[in-house]
Amino acid sequence: MLMANYDTPLLHALSRRIQITVAETGRCLVTTPAELAPLKALGDEGLRRFASSHGWTAVPRLGLTQIEFFSVHLPRTAAGLV
Repeated sequence: MLMANYDTPLLHALSRRIQITVAETGRCLVTTPAELAPLKALGDEGLRRFASSHGWTAVPRLGLTQIEFFSVHLPRTAAGLV
């Protein structure tokens, strides 16, 4: 089984943006095609592993035209999910 490479420059930059946004607001919604492309390329399992490796949960929305990340360490109310 091939392991996804989570250390590409684009995924590294994207993970940094997600990390900052989640820390500030409790969630990050990725909607731009340039940011969605490498996440879609990971596939479902790869996306879950990528998110988990950073302490997030990834929730695909609207047929993968958006992906929402939120911290698994924040209470759901703090992340605005209730």
